[in-house]
Amino acid sequence: MNDAKHNPKDRFYWVEGVSRGEVVRALSDHRPSPLRRQGPRRLLVSSAAVVMTALALTVFIGDLKFRTYSEVILMVLGLCLFAFLRQSVRLISEAPNELLDERQIALRDANYKVAYGGISTLTLVYGVLLSLVTGGGWLDEQLGDRFWTGIALSYLLCASSLPAMVLAWNMPSEPQDDAA
Repeated sequence: MNDAKHNPKDRFYWVEGVSRGEVVRALSDHRPSPLRRQGPRRLLVSSAAVVMTALALTVFIGDLKFRTYSEVILMVLGLCLFAFLRQSVRLISEAPNELLDERQIALRDANYKVAYGGISTLTLVYGVLLSLVTGGGWLDEQLGDRFWTGIALSYLLCASSLPAMVLAWNMPSEPQDDAA
């Protein structure tokens, strides 16, 4: 009974947020999917970027009820797009090295460099936006006492999605003849 707890097949990688079985299933799935073509993946990345931008800009919605509903809807939509992004890259952006081959590790690491450079730039952009809308900022008087939850949620979603977004944008289409 103790062996079931230590089964390497059931291992969960807490830092990466994936399980061994989940990554193995994603990498061995050969069913045709539109998410495995570059065009739909790029559309998915663009849609996620629009949703994250809209989520950050909800701070400019005056009505509290409408702003809150907008934030919830956009956050759920953003999380769904994040799940589709992860599927489209077969979890390569989150998988630990021991579950990937050398080619996949090199592809992931090259895209990580771009993604984390992007996160640095986005941190600056979000910081400027926050400085504009919080106390003493240029837009503080127009916004009044609005809370900036949308900006914080957008930043968290963006930071967690960016590695998958960069990988999805850069990966070529997978051959469709792999279907069995």
